Amino acid sequence: MLSPELELADLDARHWKNWWRLLAPPRVLAQPAWALVVVEGERPIKAIVTGRGAIDLAPLGARVDPAAWAKQLGVAAVIVLERGVIGELSAEIEGALRLDQDPVEQGLIALRALKRHSRRGVWSEPALLDLLPAPAYDPIQRTFDLLVPDRSALLAYVIDDDRQRIHASIIAAKHDGDITRAATHRAIVDLVPEIAFARDWEKGTKRVLAAVEERFAKPSIGLFLERATLLRVLTGPSDQLARELNAKKVVIDPAPAWLLGLLSGAAVAAMAGRAATALAGMLPQGARDAASALASRARDVMKDTGAHPFALLGFDPIELWSRLKHFYRQ
Repeated sequence: MLSPELELADLDARHWKNWWRLLAPPRVLAQPAWALVVVEGERPIKAIVTGRGAIDLAPLGARVDPAAWAKQLGVAAVIVLERGVIGELSAEIEGALRLDQDPVEQGLIALRALKRHSRRGVWSEPALLDLLPAPAYDPIQRTFDLLVPDRSALLAYVIDDDRQRIHASIIAAKHDGDITRAATHRAIVDLVPEIAFARDWEKGTKRVLAAVEERFAKPSIGLFLERATLLRVLTGPSDQLARELNAKKVVIDPAPAWLLGLLSGAAVAAMAGRAATALAGMLPQGARDAASALASRARDVMKDTGAHPFALLGFDPIELWSRLKHFYRQ
């Protein structure tokens, strides 16, 4: 997925900073510090908070409770490690790593090792190890190759709500299965001036796509929207993106067939869900159970036959996002 010779050029520091602010959960931005607590059994023996160093253990008590410890320490996250597990984790991870592995593959190796010890020597708040899947690298690479054509470019633009500037941007090119080059709008600013584009971005997307094709590769997926729209999509219901598309608040151009299918499915599912809620009181329980079972079987068949674009992954990223979304609500 990521080339070992990835070229990073024409990066705008303001855009990178804004991406972090957009994609990091609000509690992380409000309380950027995190804590590492080492325990023996369940008794804390060492605690370190970023920016403060080692701290007094007295307030923590003698029982592993990451959520309570996060509140007591005033931090956004807590990682707890049992002293005996530290060596085991190091041995497991280092024994599976190779120099020729993709960075994504190396990260998955570490994640799988951590999940094996989750609640048995490794705890965290938020409890992300319980939520995050840890698939093998090959299904991710195969899914990436299936959904994103080779020798193409991907781009995403977020525009300031006042349309004075581009808030954040990313352009990436894929060749031979890997992202080989990444940049921001700075790479094409001489072809598409930033302020002029931001002022009337809906009409300027074609110029951006043409510039990206000239400097990188023919775009296969392009996403354009304003900051407030992105925040609504991140925190809204499952069909929020489809709603914003219908309201022309989001432009996806080019939009591959698999993505259009997902968006249509999300809109239909949300409408069906609202209709089902309205009709639930009129149907006997047996009919409701039968309808629910039929819908479940239909989803399973779609995944099992490979019709679903994420069938190879072994998990549904959209379903995963629905479980993570509450971290992004204020």
